[in-house]
Amino acid sequence: MIKNPGDCARRARQQRRIERRRQEIMAAAVRLFAEKGYMHTTTKEIAEAADVAEGTLYNYFGGKREILLAVINETQSAIETVFNRSGALEMRADLVEVVATLFDLVVSRLAFFRTLMTEAWLDDMILQNSVMERLEQLDRRIQGFIRDKVVAGVYRPVDPALASHMLMGMFTAAVIPALRGLTPPPTAEECRTLAGELVSMMLDGIRVRAR
Repeated sequence: MIKNPGDCARRARQQRRIERRRQEIMAAAVRLFAEKGYMHTTTKEIAEAADVAEGTLYNYFGGKREILLAVINETQSAIETVFNRSGALEMRADLVEVVATLFDLVVSRLAFFRTLMTEAWLDDMILQNSVMERLEQLDRRIQGFIRDKVVAGVYRPVDPALASHMLMGMFTAAVIPALRGLTPPPTAEECRTLAGELVSMMLDGIRVRAR
């Protein structure tokens, strides 16, 4: 059967409208979650912030938990894109690029990550099924990079799991002040500088080496 080009174009426009509306609802929800907390935000308030009727909101999401999980999944997709652009993390510059882009990602979504940190602390389901699952995927990527470098003789023999956890811990420590609002969010240039310093400290240590 030959598809009508007009029908295809209409369906494409409709899909774009649906996705725009979903993004508007998700953005409104994240703002409210950050301001009031997830537990104290209602679907009615989210609908009002997104300028839609509450009944219309349910055409796109089953409720506020589904909205939160949709934002988490979207963020995971963005993280996957970062790694896909960097290939298999073959060079030191690849690792710096990934860390810098992750800094940018967190900075651009501070309100969401603040909400996620709070809800993951209070909700075991979100912690285990959303946060830990994503962190484990990231951990495996970094461990693979470190393991390959150890085998190639580029890095000294170390435990890839421990090294990965240290790198992730250093990253978390670096972004917490901005997440807490204690310091201004770093600029894109500052994110890249911070990423370079973090990777250098991880790979080279802090001790002055003899020339």
